[in-house]
Amino acid sequence: MLSEFGLRCVFFKRIRDKGLFWSYAPDITYDESKDNLLCETVLKYGDIDEIRAILEMYGESKVREVWERDVKSDARFKRLNYFIARVFFHLDVEASDFENLQHERLAKFRLLAG
Repeated sequence: MLSEFGLRCVFFKRIRDKGLFWSYAPDITYDESKDNLLCETVLKYGDIDEIRAILEMYGESKVREVWERDVKSDARFKRLNYFIARVFFHLDVEASDFENLQHERLAKFRLLAG
């Protein structure tokens, strides 16, 4: 039986081999510093079973923290955020709740651009 670290390594490799880490080297490997990256990537691009897997591996509070910090404010994922909020976090939200969120990454890029 694999340890928790071993399970995360195998899962990370599976996600990597599916091509979900599209902007990273194909030989990227797992270490604990990549937990947030793994959660964010699976929330954005994974399927339902993969989202369930990260919820089981990391717990709802950790995954929700990553979702609220890195995914929820991304305007490109409005429908996905609504789905995640309702189905996985059992939040009583409406799709319109995600309409006017500030896109934090876009705001940072605008600050850098001057």
